[in-house]
Amino acid sequence: MRGSQAGSANQRELSLLRMKTLQRRNLFLAVVTLGAAVLSGCSGLVSAGSNSQPPPQATIEVTPSSVNFGSIVAGKKISQTVSVANTGNISVSISQVNVSSSQFSVSGLTIPLSLPLGQSTSFQVWFDATAAGNATGTLTLRTDTGVSSGQVALAGSATVAPQQIAVSPASLNLGSVAVGTTASGTITVNNVGGSNLTISSISWSGNPFGISGLTAPSTIAPGASNSFNVSYSPTAAVTSSGSVTITSDDPLTHAFVVTVSGTGTITAVAPTITTQPANQTVTAGQAATFAVAASGTAPLSYQWRKNGVNIAGATLSSYTTPATATSDSGATFSVVVTNTAGTVTSAAATLTVNPAPAPAIQVNPTSINFGNAVVGINLSQVLIIKNTGTATLTISQVTSAGSGFSVSGFSLPLNVSAGQQTTITVDFLPTVVGSASGNISIVSNAPTSPTSVGLSGTGIAATFILSISPTSLNFGNITTGTSSAAQSAIITNTCNSNVVISQITLSGAGYTMTGGSGPVTLTPLQTLTVSVQFDPTVAGIVNGNVSILSNATGSPATIPLTGTGVAPVQHSVALSWNASTSTVAGYNVYRSAASGGPYAKINSLVVALLDYTDFTVLSGATYYYVTTAVDSSGDESAYSNEAPAVIP
Repeated sequence: MRGSQAGSANQRELSLLRMKTLQRRNLFLAVVTLGAAVLSGCSGLVSAGSNSQPPPQATIEVTPSSVNFGSIVAGKKISQTVSVANTGNISVSISQVNVSSSQFSVSGLTIPLSLPLGQSTSFQVWFDATAAGNATGTLTLRTDTGVSSGQVALAGSATVAPQQIAVSPASLNLGSVAVGTTASGTITVNNVGGSNLTISSISWSGNPFGISGLTAPSTIAPGASNSFNVSYSPTAAVTSSGSVTITSDDPLTHAFVVTVSGTGTITAVAPTITTQPANQTVTAGQAATFAVAASGTAPLSYQWRKNGVNIAGATLSSYTTPATATSDSGATFSVVVTNTAGTVTSAAATLTVNPAPAPAIQVNPTSINFGNAVVGINLSQVLIIKNTGTATLTISQVTSAGSGFSVSGFSLPLNVSAGQQTTITVDFLPTVVGSASGNISIVSNAPTSPTSVGLSGTGIAATFILSISPTSLNFGNITTGTSSAAQSAIITNTCNSNVVISQITLSGAGYTMTGGSGPVTLTPLQTLTVSVQFDPTVAGIVNGNVSILSNATGSPATIPLTGTGVAPVQHSVALSWNASTSTVAGYNVYRSAASGGPYAKINSLVVALLDYTDFTVLSGATYYYVTTAVDSSGDESAYSNEAPAVIP
């Protein structure tokens, strides 16, 4: 209870009496909640849908995901072809190529590289085996926006080159030689490896011996050989021994030692063959060298024979043929050795001549059809040139013929190792509408040169068309002072040429737009999304439109906009109660957000009537009301019954 405080006892009693009287009179409160009628459903509204599109996403993918170069000889370098594709839904620019190991490298990829949607390009990954052992690394490509491809695992191994040097014979016995005379034998150095062999020096020990016929340093090509003579000039009837040391860059045997020996005699000894001529295998165009070692009293004379017929001028202990041809293959080289004591004929050695390595060219594709190409817009395709032969392919000339066709991406002369490949770019830039044909001519050292690749394509006229979905936007009823949800329209270039949108403008009160800044260029099938919101400030129907100015047919294109501003709903609660049976000055009204209080008075002045309207309620809330009666002294009764009010 509440009551005013009086100074005298009589006043306090009077006050208490009035309050008791008021408390005995119960108030009944009735509540009527007032609010705007809510109409469910709608009539006569047409809503245009919108197509959802995936968000722009940049993705690149490198194929294959791993590259294994296998095993090669240390010091060699090989490559494999790798491609990168734009697998996202927007164009990308590749700005970085990262290779984690110095034994791997990349060629044929110009950075930065613009890669349109759905396109791909090929390039070469190299393994440079600088040292023996296993090598691993990774290859990663990155765009200018930070998007990375998956890591491509790189692997390869290098082995130490096999032995290149082979010396024949391993030991040389010059036999019996009369004192005061000189006998000689031949030592042949063969290169049985796959790269050049360099002889840096040849030295010998033992006074009766000497060497001639080979000056160091000397280089021997793979499969070839070189010979030199070892002389023996005894000064006494004794047996002598020594050695010849051949120093080279062979990876396994740096110094090869051949022992030499001979015996000085007083009487002449008939010749004997100590080392027979060996069979020789060469490639057409190379020379073959046959050598014999014989002992006996010097001087010894030699006569070489081919197929049993003496060879003019071949009178030394070794014989080197002229440049061989495949017709020489299968030719019984032998030698007759003579001195004053007799004659001996060696066993026959056979010559085998293999065909010389030759390049072979293979192109893929064998013809290129560009299909339809817009006049004035360049199309490119890659032509792969592979060497399927056994020798280096040298391309000396690449020319194109036919209107609109050209080639690029190479420099001449272009060398392709056996088993390897390279690429060139073929372009088609039509200047007129209609079909075109031509060809590429590739001149090389291949036996089938020149090689021709057919070209074809059709120039078509450029078209400029924009499509818009949806064609209009309807925002329905929106309360004034609030914002609608954004609605989007997708503008798509459905033609075969770039469309330049120079300006996008918005009209209509209360409409705002995002994503519509210009100028912007849309490539074929590229899209642009504009979003519009409706923020009405007054009630009523509001029309507007989005205008799109471009070089497309039918410009400017428009997107009609419509929406209706609706005044906000004002909610209130109407309260009424029964009159107090006591004499009162009026009533106070209390409100709480929870049942049972606490309550707060909401009227500023005593309410003289039996009703009151609360205009300060909020939509969606529930309130609880009570009233009290107030007498002329300001004393209040107890709370009436509680009445709830649910605000819609």
